[in-house]
Amino acid sequence: MASQPQKLAYVDAKLGAPSNGQQTTRILFNTIEAPGTTSSLTFFRSFQGLTNGQTNLTQNKLDSMESMVIKTIWLAQLDTSGALGFFGGLVQQTVSIIVGNQTVVKNLPIQFNQGLNGQAYDRLHENGGTGLDRNIPPTDTFQTNIPCEIRLLTDIVIPPQVAFEVRIDSNAGAYGTGAVVCALAGYGKIFSAGNSF
Repeated sequence: MASQPQKLAYVDAKLGAPSNGQQTTRILFNTIEAPGTTSSLTFFRSFQGLTNGQTNLTQNKLDSMESMVIKTIWLAQLDTSGALGFFGGLVQQTVSIIVGNQTVVKNLPIQFNQGLNGQAYDRLHENGGTGLDRNIPPTDTFQTNIPCEIRLLTDIVIPPQVAFEVRIDSNAGAYGTGAVVCALAGYGKIFSAGNSF
Protein backbone atom coordinates (compact mmCIF):
# COMPACT_ATOMS: atom_id res chain seq x y z
CA MET A 1 0.00 0.00 0.00
CA ALA A 2 1.37 3.39 -0.98
CA SER A 3 2.07 6.05 1.64
CA GLN A 4 0.24 9.36 1.53
CA PRO A 5 3.21 11.28 0.05
CA GLN A 6 3.55 8.55 -2.59
CA LYS A 7 -0.13 8.92 -3.53
CA LEU A 8 0.28 12.67 -3.84
CA ALA A 9 3.42 12.23 -5.98
CA TYR A 10 1.57 9.71 -8.18
CA VAL A 11 -1.30 12.16 -8.83
CA ASP A 12 1.14 14.99 -9.52
CA ALA A 13 3.09 12.85 -11.99
CA LYS A 14 -0.08 11.79 -13.84
CA LEU A 15 -1.12 15.43 -14.24
CA GLY A 16 2.33 16.65 -15.25
CA ALA A 17 2.98 18.71 -12.12
CA PRO A 18 6.67 19.32 -11.39
CA SER A 19 8.17 17.10 -8.71
CA ASN A 20 10.41 19.81 -7.23
CA GLY A 21 7.75 21.54 -5.15
CA GLN A 22 8.03 22.17 -1.42
CA GLN A 23 6.09 19.77 0.84
CA THR A 24 3.96 21.73 3.30
CA THR A 25 0.99 21.76 5.66
CA ARG A 26 -2.02 23.50 4.12
CA ILE A 27 -5.34 24.90 5.22
CA LEU A 28 -7.74 26.19 2.57
CA PHE A 29 -10.74 28.15 3.85
CA ASN A 30 -13.79 29.88 2.43
CA THR A 31 -16.56 31.97 4.03
CA ILE A 32 -20.20 32.51 3.14
CA GLU A 33 -21.61 35.74 4.59
CA ALA A 34 -25.17 35.93 6.00
CA PRO A 35 -26.45 32.63 4.60
CA GLY A 36 -29.72 32.66 6.60
CA THR A 37 -31.89 29.53 6.65
CA THR A 38 -31.28 27.30 3.66
CA SER A 39 -31.13 23.65 2.65
CA SER A 40 -27.84 23.95 0.75
CA LEU A 41 -24.48 25.72 1.06
CA THR A 42 -21.62 25.50 -1.44
CA PHE A 43 -18.14 26.52 -0.31
CA PHE A 44 -15.22 27.32 -2.62
CA ARG A 45 -17.53 28.37 -5.46
CA SER A 46 -17.72 32.14 -5.04
CA PHE A 47 -14.86 34.41 -4.01
CA GLN A 48 -16.48 37.70 -5.01
CA GLY A 49 -15.93 40.40 -2.38
CA LEU A 50 -14.18 38.12 0.13
CA THR A 51 -11.16 39.54 1.91
CA ASN A 52 -7.96 37.80 3.00
CA GLY A 53 -9.50 36.94 6.38
CA GLN A 54 -12.49 35.28 4.72
CA THR A 55 -10.66 33.07 2.21
CA ASN A 56 -7.11 32.31 1.17
CA LEU A 57 -7.92 31.49 -2.45
CA THR A 58 -9.00 33.55 -5.45
CA GLN A 59 -10.44 30.63 -7.43
CA ASN A 60 -11.61 27.09 -6.69
CA LYS A 61 -8.47 25.52 -8.17
CA LEU A 62 -4.94 25.17 -6.89
CA ASP A 63 -2.14 26.63 -9.00
CA SER A 64 -0.45 24.48 -11.63
CA MET A 65 2.49 23.77 -9.30
CA GLU A 66 0.36 22.95 -6.23
CA SER A 67 -1.59 19.96 -4.92
CA MET A 68 -3.08 18.87 -1.62
CA VAL A 69 -4.35 15.88 0.37
CA ILE A 70 -7.33 16.71 2.63
CA LYS A 71 -7.20 15.10 6.07
CA THR A 72 -9.89 17.09 7.93
CA ILE A 73 -12.94 19.23 7.20
CA TRP A 74 -13.65 22.04 9.65
CA LEU A 75 -17.04 23.81 9.73
CA ALA A 76 -17.93 26.79 11.91
CA GLN A 77 -20.81 29.24 12.28
CA LEU A 78 -20.28 32.71 13.71
CA ASP A 79 -22.86 35.30 14.65
CA THR A 80 -22.51 38.98 13.73
CA SER A 81 -20.36 39.61 16.83
CA GLY A 82 -17.95 36.80 15.89
CA ALA A 83 -19.09 34.33 18.57
CA LEU A 84 -19.22 30.65 17.61
CA GLY A 85 -22.58 28.91 17.49
CA PHE A 86 -24.13 25.58 16.55
CA PHE A 87 -23.35 24.90 12.90
CA GLY A 88 -26.69 24.92 11.07
CA GLY A 89 -28.66 24.96 14.31
CA LEU A 90 -27.89 21.25 14.90
CA VAL A 91 -30.28 19.99 12.22
CA GLN A 92 -29.22 16.88 10.33
CA GLN A 93 -26.67 17.86 7.70
CA THR A 94 -24.42 16.09 5.24
CA VAL A 95 -21.19 17.16 3.60
CA SER A 96 -20.00 16.23 0.10
CA ILE A 97 -16.70 17.05 -1.57
CA ILE A 98 -16.56 17.33 -5.33
CA VAL A 99 -13.18 17.33 -7.10
CA GLY A 100 -13.39 17.92 -10.84
CA ASN A 101 -16.63 16.25 -11.85
CA GLN A 102 -16.37 13.44 -9.30
CA THR A 103 -17.94 13.28 -5.87
CA VAL A 104 -15.16 11.97 -3.62
CA VAL A 105 -17.05 12.29 -0.31
CA LYS A 106 -20.80 11.77 -0.62
CA ASN A 107 -23.42 12.77 1.95
CA LEU A 108 -21.23 12.24 5.01
CA PRO A 109 -23.38 13.04 8.08
CA ILE A 110 -21.76 15.67 10.28
CA GLN A 111 -23.97 15.42 13.37
CA PHE A 112 -21.68 12.75 14.86
CA ASN A 113 -18.89 15.32 15.05
CA GLN A 114 -20.75 18.32 16.42
CA GLY A 115 -23.05 19.71 19.03
CA LEU A 116 -24.58 17.94 21.96
CA ASN A 117 -23.51 14.42 21.05
CA GLY A 118 -20.35 14.77 18.94
CA GLN A 119 -17.29 13.11 20.40
CA ALA A 120 -14.43 13.42 17.91
CA TYR A 121 -13.29 16.92 18.83
CA ASP A 122 -13.21 16.32 22.61
CA ARG A 123 -10.69 13.54 22.43
CA LEU A 124 -8.01 15.85 21.08
CA HIS A 125 -8.77 19.19 22.69
CA GLU A 126 -8.87 19.62 26.46
CA ASN A 127 -11.61 22.27 26.31
CA GLY A 128 -13.66 20.40 23.71
CA GLY A 129 -16.70 20.19 25.94
CA THR A 130 -16.56 23.65 27.49
CA GLY A 131 -19.62 25.81 27.14
CA LEU A 132 -19.77 29.60 26.96
CA ASP A 133 -18.84 29.84 30.63
CA ARG A 134 -15.22 28.67 30.82
CA ASN A 135 -15.68 27.81 34.51
CA ILE A 136 -18.01 24.91 33.65
CA PRO A 137 -16.02 21.66 33.59
CA PRO A 138 -15.77 20.12 30.09
CA THR A 139 -17.98 17.13 29.37
CA ASP A 140 -18.12 14.90 26.33
CA THR A 141 -21.76 15.82 25.66
CA PHE A 142 -21.61 19.61 25.78
CA GLN A 143 -19.94 21.21 22.78
CA THR A 144 -21.80 24.42 22.17
CA ASN A 145 -18.97 26.68 21.10
CA ILE A 146 -16.60 24.33 19.29
CA PRO A 147 -16.61 24.12 15.50
CA CYS A 148 -17.41 20.82 13.81
CA GLU A 149 -14.28 18.93 12.75
CA ILE A 150 -14.44 15.76 10.66
CA ARG A 151 -11.34 13.62 10.25
CA LEU A 152 -11.32 11.71 6.99
CA LEU A 153 -10.22 8.08 6.95
CA THR A 154 -9.30 8.13 3.26
CA ASP A 155 -6.99 10.40 1.28
CA ILE A 156 -8.85 13.05 -0.71
CA VAL A 157 -6.45 14.51 -3.27
CA ILE A 158 -6.94 17.94 -4.84
CA PRO A 159 -4.74 17.88 -7.94
CA PRO A 160 -3.30 20.98 -9.62
CA GLN A 161 -5.70 23.07 -11.74
CA VAL A 162 -8.78 20.94 -10.96
CA ALA A 163 -11.90 22.69 -9.63
CA PHE A 164 -13.26 21.58 -6.25
CA GLU A 165 -16.09 22.52 -3.90
CA VAL A 166 -17.68 21.47 -0.62
CA ARG A 167 -21.46 21.15 -0.37
CA ILE A 168 -23.55 21.08 2.79
CA ASP A 169 -27.11 19.77 2.47
CA SER A 170 -29.64 19.99 5.28
CA ASN A 171 -33.30 20.21 6.10
CA ALA A 172 -33.53 23.99 6.53
CA GLY A 173 -30.27 24.61 8.38
CA ALA A 174 -30.35 27.85 10.39
CA TYR A 175 -27.00 29.42 9.48
CA GLY A 176 -27.86 32.90 10.73
CA THR A 177 -26.93 36.41 9.66
CA GLY A 178 -23.22 36.18 10.54
CA ALA A 179 -20.98 33.87 8.57
CA VAL A 180 -20.22 30.19 8.04
CA VAL A 181 -16.70 28.96 7.33
CA CYS A 182 -15.39 25.77 5.77
CA ALA A 183 -11.71 24.87 6.06
CA LEU A 184 -9.91 21.93 4.48
CA ALA A 185 -6.73 20.96 6.30
CA GLY A 186 -4.01 18.55 5.27
CA TYR A 187 -0.68 18.54 3.51
CA GLY A 188 0.48 19.16 0.01
CA LYS A 189 2.99 20.74 -2.27
CA ILE A 190 3.55 24.39 -3.17
CA PHE A 191 5.82 25.97 -5.76
CA SER A 192 9.39 26.46 -4.62
CA ALA A 193 11.65 28.50 -6.90
CA GLY A 194 14.90 27.53 -5.19
CA ASN A 195 16.46 24.35 -3.88
CA SER A 196 17.30 25.69 -0.42
CA PHE A 197 17.72 28.90 1.55
